Amino acid sequence: MKGKSLPPRPPVAVRLFDRLLELVLPKGSWTEHAETVEVFSDLYVRTPRRKKPAMLFRELRGLARLFSARLTFQREANRHMPKHPPFFNRFSDTFAGIQHAIRGLANNPGYTFAFVLTLGLGIGANTAIFSIVNGVLLQPLPYPDADRIMYMKQPARLAGTENSLFSFPELAEYRAESRTISEFVEFGDWTFTVVGHGDPHRATGGLVSANYFDVLGIRPQLGRTLTIEDEDRAATPIAVLTHEYWVRVFGSDPDAIGTSFELNSKPVTIVGVLEPGSHYAGRRKQDFYVNYASNDHYVGASMQDDRTHRMTDAFALLAPGATLEQARTELGALNDRFHEAFPQDYPERFGFDLDVLPWREQLTSSARPTLLMLLGAVGMVLLIACANVANLTLTRLVKREREFAVRAALGAGKGQLRKQLLTETLLLSLAGAGFGLVVAKGSLDLLVSYTSRFTLRTGEIGLDMSVLGFTLLVAVGAAVLFAFGPGLPFSKDLGSSLTSAGSGRASGGVARRRAQKLLVVSQLTVSFVLLIGAGLLVRSLVNLTRVDPGFDLENVVTMDAIDFSGGRINNAREWNRQVFTEIRRQLKGYPGVRSVAVANAVPFKTQSPRPATIRVEGRQEDGIQSPAAAFISISPDYFETIGTRLLRGRDFTMSDDTLSANVAILNATMAEAYFGDDNPLGRRIAFLGNQGNWGEWHTIVGIAADTKSFGLNGSDVGVVYRPADQNFWGSTIAIRTIGDPMLLVENAREIIRQIDPNRPVENFATLGDLRSEDIAPWRLNTTLFSTFALLALVIAAVGIAGVLAFNVSQRTNEFGIRMSLGADRSNVLMMVLNEGTKMAAIGVVTGGVVAYGLTRLMTGLLFEVEPVDPATFAGVAVLLLGVAGVGSFLPARKATLVNPIDALKSE
Repeated sequence: MKGKSLPPRPPVAVRLFDRLLELVLPKGSWTEHAETVEVFSDLYVRTPRRKKPAMLFRELRGLARLFSARLTFQREANRHMPKHPPFFNRFSDTFAGIQHAIRGLANNPGYTFAFVLTLGLGIGANTAIFSIVNGVLLQPLPYPDADRIMYMKQPARLAGTENSLFSFPELAEYRAESRTISEFVEFGDWTFTVVGHGDPHRATGGLVSANYFDVLGIRPQLGRTLTIEDEDRAATPIAVLTHEYWVRVFGSDPDAIGTSFELNSKPVTIVGVLEPGSHYAGRRKQDFYVNYASNDHYVGASMQDDRTHRMTDAFALLAPGATLEQARTELGALNDRFHEAFPQDYPERFGFDLDVLPWREQLTSSARPTLLMLLGAVGMVLLIACANVANLTLTRLVKREREFAVRAALGAGKGQLRKQLLTETLLLSLAGAGFGLVVAKGSLDLLVSYTSRFTLRTGEIGLDMSVLGFTLLVAVGAAVLFAFGPGLPFSKDLGSSLTSAGSGRASGGVARRRAQKLLVVSQLTVSFVLLIGAGLLVRSLVNLTRVDPGFDLENVVTMDAIDFSGGRINNAREWNRQVFTEIRRQLKGYPGVRSVAVANAVPFKTQSPRPATIRVEGRQEDGIQSPAAAFISISPDYFETIGTRLLRGRDFTMSDDTLSANVAILNATMAEAYFGDDNPLGRRIAFLGNQGNWGEWHTIVGIAADTKSFGLNGSDVGVVYRPADQNFWGSTIAIRTIGDPMLLVENAREIIRQIDPNRPVENFATLGDLRSEDIAPWRLNTTLFSTFALLALVIAAVGIAGVLAFNVSQRTNEFGIRMSLGADRSNVLMMVLNEGTKMAAIGVVTGGVVAYGLTRLMTGLLFEVEPVDPATFAGVAVLLLGVAGVGSFLPARKATLVNPIDALKSE
């Protein structure tokens, strides 16, 4: 078979050139290589034989030079090539970008300072308030079955009582018949006098059922808690100390277990110490928990057997699988059945009802409206701060138009430019977040103290990881917004951007100025809303301070002189009578003292009213229950000392003692509730005692004016005053003086010590101090909200001034041309002022619309002022317009100083 003919073999010179060329050309250049070899081969073939060596030498010399140049280029490239992996290269690029950003920000200290300060204040305020909200409202309760623990309330709505509590018989029937509740827990809040460990003092104790500790999952660190046997009336009185009280009073002594101390003159044995932790069942922080046998009142017949003797808080643990709605339905049906079976115990005129709600909700119910209001306020401050920083960023971008245009012309893509912006804003935002954390940390103790007025749940407040995460999230979010929100300052035509940058005619200037004005309007809108809220709170505080408390605040000092003699003195009642009689006698004789009185309570220090059952002589009813009444034991001259008027009848005298007929004085609210328009003087009433028996008749000898003893913002509560000699002597002394009553404090203390050396004297305060303490939460609310509102107003005013100043700098040529054409400087001034006023007016209108809806959420925080108060809205509008005018004046004045000739030359 005849094969195909093979192509002729290339000459040796061509093959040599081919091999050498492979060394010179880069890899992958096969097309260029083939073409070059073909050209050389054709040239070599056509060259005469005698000239072939010279031709080959020239070509090979050219290849050698090319090869040498390639080696040099490769060596230089290798010398500058990074010796690190790609990840390190990216990190190096990022680090270089950070260095570049730091240098750029250092060259603009004003912008950097304003950015960090403004954003830091906004973040700091939000971090501080969020730490409070997180600890109080968001964190779960530190108990195993916290989500199943419910709180039961028995309000008497028609009588204005939010919760009249429960009686033991009521809870016993709920416990026997309920299927959706696995456990009912009883809790009573009580103040005890403690003798036997350290100095005599008062402490707060919880009277609890034995299952209290099991339901809440509270374990003892030492000893034990209560058992079911401890609930018996004849049980040994025992106490379980909280860890804090054990450390503070017993010095962490483990031998305290088994010892006893006196609680209200009753020996009580300590059986346990609880683990460290927070306990929230009471309205106050508890020092220890005791069984019912530790308190004579709780084992009395009235407490144990009387359905109307309601003094106990009730907690309920949902049964496994049961829901809150099922429990509400079942307990509501049981409540209706009880009302039908015992109508005399649930008078219709009081409007008794039943509420069941999660314990966590009840625990924070007082704090929730205030904290959410403050969170909304600081959120608005953060919005204003972000808007102001956004304006600063837009202004700086305009000034950097040439820089960005040059970088884009040199090949930088938009992604690279955005990355550089993100690096800068992230650095600034993180710096602002750091400053904000310092602000939050510095204000945390004050805010915790403030929050403790509304809830016991302050032990879990702190700058924990969730709060730090919130701060970091806000900072990063702000950085991303500032980096990617605004458009890049140069136009698509880089040539136009390069020539116009710095000339005062920035590309896209009209759109950017509109964006800046929109940001200022948003700041003004939010500022208006905050100022309206602050104005309403200020008016509420003013109204509260104008409330007539029903007594004279001037020149009255109060002090507690508690009797700790207990059972060590025979006939302690007579001993107290003698001591306080002598105290009154000596203090009344002291120079500058007008009157002295002793009582078991004075205004603003009166214990919460309690349910009472009263019988009026001559009526058919066996007894009428009052859902809330206060019983105050007083000495003669009490009304004169605190400055309360007697509307009818007479005051108590020293002759109203145990040898005379029992008498009483009612306040106006109590008299109206039981006698209406009839004259109660001379009528007799009796009270149901703790043992379930009716007390002796008391003749009404006087009617006193109502007083705001339980708080200036509260409604009037019925009060029954009884003589100390016929009831019991209290421990609070009130002294009215001619001059400053605090000058008498040390002398009064010394007089009391001389009469009874073992009687401590403490808690000195004037009635004015007590009133100030009563309205302190309102004052703090107003102060905090007003601070945030003023901060927002200042930021908004700075925003107006900044935007107008920038606009003036951008319109310098325009103003110069206008004035060169005959415009008066006052016209230019008004032009700029009108621009600022227009923004303020739009902000006022939009803010008014928003405030009209939002202020209704503040109803529970206001006192005698409507959420939409015309005077407040009008006053805030005038204030905001005035501040906007001031903020506009300096830029406007600067515009009038433009030299027309200089402006035309630059044009």
